[in-house]
Amino acid sequence: MPTKPHLPERKPGTPPAHAPHRPWKIAGIVVACIIAVIIILVIVLPFVINPNDFKPQIAKAVKEKTGRELSISGNIKLSIFPWLGAQIGPMALGNAPGFGNTPFASINETDVHVKFWPLLRGKIEVGTVKLDGLQLDLERDARGRSNWQDILDRLKSGSGASPSAGGSSGKGLANLQMQGFSVTNSGLVWRDAQKHQQYILSNFQFDMGAFASGKPMRVSTGFDFSGTNPQLSGHADFKGTVSADLVHKIYTASNARLELSASGDAVPGGKVRAQLVWQQGALNMDAGTLAINGLAASAYGVKLQADAEGRGLHDQPSFNGSLTLALFSPRAVLTALGQASLANTRDPQALAQASGSLNFVSSSDAVTVQDLNFKLDDSTLTGTVSVKDLTSRALQFNLNVNQLNADRYLPPQKAATPLQPREPTDINKISLPLRTLRALNVDGRLHVGQLTLLNTHSSDLGVGVHAAGGIVQVNPLSAQLYGGALTGSVHIDANSDTPVVTENLSLQNVQAGGLLQDLVGVKRLSGTASLRVNTRALGPTVGEMRHTLNGKMSFALMNGALQGINIWNAIARAEALARHQPAPPPAANQTEFATLQGSGDIRNGVLDNRNLVAQLPFMNLEGSGKLDLAENTLDYQLKAHITGTPKLGAKSDLSGLAGKIIPLKISGTLTSPSVTPDIAAAVQERARTELQKKKQEVRGRLENRIRNKLKGLLNPSVPPSSGTHLRPLAALTEVQ
Repeated sequence: MPTKPHLPERKPGTPPAHAPHRPWKIAGIVVACIIAVIIILVIVLPFVINPNDFKPQIAKAVKEKTGRELSISGNIKLSIFPWLGAQIGPMALGNAPGFGNTPFASINETDVHVKFWPLLRGKIEVGTVKLDGLQLDLERDARGRSNWQDILDRLKSGSGASPSAGGSSGKGLANLQMQGFSVTNSGLVWRDAQKHQQYILSNFQFDMGAFASGKPMRVSTGFDFSGTNPQLSGHADFKGTVSADLVHKIYTASNARLELSASGDAVPGGKVRAQLVWQQGALNMDAGTLAINGLAASAYGVKLQADAEGRGLHDQPSFNGSLTLALFSPRAVLTALGQASLANTRDPQALAQASGSLNFVSSSDAVTVQDLNFKLDDSTLTGTVSVKDLTSRALQFNLNVNQLNADRYLPPQKAATPLQPREPTDINKISLPLRTLRALNVDGRLHVGQLTLLNTHSSDLGVGVHAAGGIVQVNPLSAQLYGGALTGSVHIDANSDTPVVTENLSLQNVQAGGLLQDLVGVKRLSGTASLRVNTRALGPTVGEMRHTLNGKMSFALMNGALQGINIWNAIARAEALARHQPAPPPAANQTEFATLQGSGDIRNGVLDNRNLVAQLPFMNLEGSGKLDLAENTLDYQLKAHITGTPKLGAKSDLSGLAGKIIPLKISGTLTSPSVTPDIAAAVQERARTELQKKKQEVRGRLENRIRNKLKGLLNPSVPPSSGTHLRPLAALTEVQ
């Protein structure tokens, strides 16, 4: 058996010493031949093939894909070397059936070229792509049909290609380079027959510089726009530097500026000039992040600056950032927006200036505003606001206002004249916003350092609000006002059309005179007042609630006066009338008191007060009555215990009333009460008193006579008392 020849060892990676070189030569020859053929084709084909001969085939292919007629009225020019491309003249794609003869899409000229040699190396170098005169006609008819839906349906049904593997298209496009892209003299028309609207975008220009993946390029665009129903016209421009990293899917836009001017009925205020600029914006699709720095927006005299960033854009997006509102005039903004009536405030200096800032954090289901600081005129609002659940709109807040004069922002009041008095506000017509109350999902607290509302003043106002499922609870409710304090709670059940309002309120040591003077402009009652109310009312309006009010109320006033009524003067006039004497001169129409207190049950808006007591100068009052809180009327029966004699003037001598009890009837309205002493009862009481006095005098005289008579009978030597005269016995019982 012959032995196997011994082969020398060679190091890995080194070719055999005697390896043949012929295959490499053959490959080189093949490549050279291919290149030569390509060169020949590049030179010969443009002269041999006329691309215009293929117009019918192109139109047929488009017809099969879209169902539309393609008209190529211009020439098709091909070039192969050094640029592989085409220049095509006017083309038009027909509209859908029933939408008229206007082409769905048309273009005057298309110019696309690609460098030939880089294609052989797997690179795509495109020249400047030019589209001129591109026009699109989009329509929806009266039945709601659109003129593009048939194309979409055909493309969907005819598409059988499977999507490319993720990321492969991006890597392929990474080799794409373009010298530029421009669109000129183009536009779009949108017609909606259902809404009778038409919007036109015209004079559209778009210009983009050289493009390469990840490289910055300039971009600019501009267009005019107009519309009907409502009328609209304007112009928009955009300039900036953008980049697109197609491999890593990172897109940026820097030093960008968008400007807009518009006018017409569709624009609030009739016209606007707006601007949006930002220094840097970046979107990373692979990482799912977004960042915007140095964003500034302005419109209607308002300037907003913002910075923001986002994360988890693919699965759980979250954002955070800051907003700053530069100083502006709300009055000027409202006027520019065409809402000058809202700027017509009671104080013409209100809404003069405002500014603010905040930080925000948001996720897919929640938003939180932190470090809120908003200033309006002399008021500053600070705190936090958050929506814990965007689906249920669960709102939480903790806000603080240093001071607020709400009256400054109310509509101005018309000056009253004798011929046209100021029309009072009918509070009975004020209704609860039931829809709003039912939709509320709120849990928060508000504190106001100083508050002026309806000309009343309070401080240290604290309001806690919890609302959900149509139930609104205001608890706690507290404030310092007019030397005293307000505490309590309010509960509203708005689930039915007849809401239920429950109140538990307490006023302690409040100066009633100052409160009423500021609230209604008339000081009808003064003194230190305390009030407790525990009530329940039904109805959607204040009027209905006043008539269905039920519960308990107690009140106490100290060291005050009641205006519109003078009890002592009424008694003096009644006394003069009973004695047939001239009436005393008019006196101040007020009644001073040291204490005035009572309590009772409220039934259907009427307070049943059975324990009214009051201490007046030289008089104590007690009695009972009813106070109709819905109709503002009162009906009281009182007893006046006269404890002394007031000085009412030389013509009024009431000294004889001391120690007497005079019935009083107080009736009328709260704004115009009247007091009527019960003269008949007073006369009867006086007659009874005088009769008792006479009886006592007669009894005394009879006792003296009988005593003297007995002395004379038992001791005849003792003469009768001087001045004593015997009278008939029948006279002993006579009442003089």
